[in-house]
Amino acid sequence: MDYSQHKILEFRRKFLVLVGAQINVADPQDDKTIGFIRMKAWKLKEDVRLYTDESQSKEVFRIHARNVIDFGGTYDVFDSNTNQQLFTLRRKGLKSSFVRDHWDILDNNGNAIGDVQETSKGLAFVRRWLEIIPVVGPFIDLALAFAPQTYSITINGKQVAGITHRKNPFIVKMSLDRSMDQDNTDPRISMAATSLLSIIDASK
Repeated sequence: MDYSQHKILEFRRKFLVLVGAQINVADPQDDKTIGFIRMKAWKLKEDVRLYTDESQSKEVFRIHARNVIDFGGTYDVFDSNTNQQLFTLRRKGLKSSFVRDHWDILDNNGNAIGDVQETSKGLAFVRRWLEIIPVVGPFIDLALAFAPQTYSITINGKQVAGITHRKNPFIVKMSLDRSMDQDNTDPRISMAATSLLSIIDASK
């Protein structure tokens, strides 16, 4: 499937999934499902796969955690047809835990070519620090539960996509906007990043 034609996508998480996680990827213009993400349950290493639809008959790419125990988290992304490694997403553990979420995008030689960074800096600070305050913290956490969380995806110094994470009592979704990409960047980079963020959020 040619995902380069889809500039805006919504990653919608399914509720009431007993084990693992399942997320539908849809084009909001016609509400057509063009992808289905599944994370297998009971895996020591994350095993995340994107299929073209819920039948899971055609796999597009897969994401594997490099290590079972990794404070930051390093995830290799593979093309499912060729089994070729495409790129790597590496989370900066300290910065993500204490400041705001930050991921490096690496090529196959381990060189940094871009990043994924949380842009809602003030909210990131509040989420990480004020919510741990006894008594008050849980109320702050609840108040912020439905506040949008935003990310930027940058390749070679240029923003190629943005992610907005929204929650409400009925659905959790991440909107991926690639409309600002002028360089025809491989759409699998932003799709893999959004898939991984969606799965990590579902695992909390």
